[in-house]
Amino acid sequence: MYIDVMNIRVIATTKSGYEAPREEFDVFGGHAAGVCYMQNDFDTLRSEDKEKTMKRVKLTKEAGHHSVYDHLNITLYLEGIPRVIELILNNERMMTSSVKSGRYTVHSVEGVEKKLYEKWVEIFEGLIQKQYQEKYPKFFTVSRIKKLAMENARYLTGAFTLVSMVHTISYRQLNYVYGFIRDFVAMRKGGKSGTFIKKLIPYLTQFLSTLDATGYIDEALTHNGKHRILSVFNKTKIQEYFGDVYATTYKGSFAYITHAHRHRTLRYYVDFVKEPGDLEFYVPEILRGTDHETQWQMDLSKVRNKFPQAMMLDITEMGNLDDFVLKVYERKCAVVLLETNRYTADLTKKYYTAMQSGNHPRADILKPFIRGSRCTFPGFTCVHPCNFADAISEKRKV
Repeated sequence: MYIDVMNIRVIATTKSGYEAPREEFDVFGGHAAGVCYMQNDFDTLRSEDKEKTMKRVKLTKEAGHHSVYDHLNITLYLEGIPRVIELILNNERMMTSSVKSGRYTVHSVEGVEKKLYEKWVEIFEGLIQKQYQEKYPKFFTVSRIKKLAMENARYLTGAFTLVSMVHTISYRQLNYVYGFIRDFVAMRKGGKSGTFIKKLIPYLTQFLSTLDATGYIDEALTHNGKHRILSVFNKTKIQEYFGDVYATTYKGSFAYITHAHRHRTLRYYVDFVKEPGDLEFYVPEILRGTDHETQWQMDLSKVRNKFPQAMMLDITEMGNLDDFVLKVYERKCAVVLLETNRYTADLTKKYYTAMQSGNHPRADILKPFIRGSRCTFPGFTCVHPCNFADAISEKRKV
């Protein structure tokens, strides 16, 4: 059948400053569910008797047909949220999140964390200025040096540092995440969990009660019928593999994983099993092999009970080849956090080598990306060229 007229209309939007009542989300979900069986059109569904719509809402919720409640989003502004809860929320899909950055702003820290942070901002400023400003004056402005110093000094701040964030999530997903967190708390509360999880539980409990107060939590949608868990805590041991899909494990800092998992086409899992006394710490490359490296480790030991963002974690990363290429385009850049840039470059080489040795027919897809930043990639044009040669050749230390 040939249709000679196509019609596209906007039938719902998120309106800034408007808090739609929960019933509005239910009604729209009920109308969306009606599309699956409708004999007429969407306008007819909208004008149907409300009782009929709500009956459909009840049936869909009871039957687990919850996808219709993904059509409308809720945007939350979260204040005083520990970074680890930011990590938990942003590792779930689907969502959009904008978080106050520790790379560009000063987070609220006190006591020894504040003293160490300020101390190392000053140290990093001096080291960066000495090593790079004269050689690359246009790139290493006073402002950029300051931001890079802050970016590195924030490794000393804890995983429970409080941040602010805007988080947009569907009505269904909000309730699902609520249910995942509630189940996690119930399983871990009072158990044999380690120090990190014990410290996390009170924050999660407060988070749940705060979400309850919004009025958007519906018990019928929080039911975890598929027995899912918070994705970031998946401890499944994987076998490393590189092909059309890939799976690998490596160590990275807490600061790194909060950055890396924002590439939402890939999956990341983290193991938080270490006690404060067993933690290993990331050392920024500009400090390695200098007198500052020992001082860095000593200062991190002073805040190890706060689980500083320099703590190294066991990370699992999974995805497919095409989505990995998208990550490479995004993360192999001079302005990307060096730790993220470095792990991406190393994994690209590892992936390419594994596919090449296995005579994989798509191995050459990665060949253009194994040397140099994205401005060296065929067909890529940088709209803000840095002219920072050490970064383009991936030899920078900051």
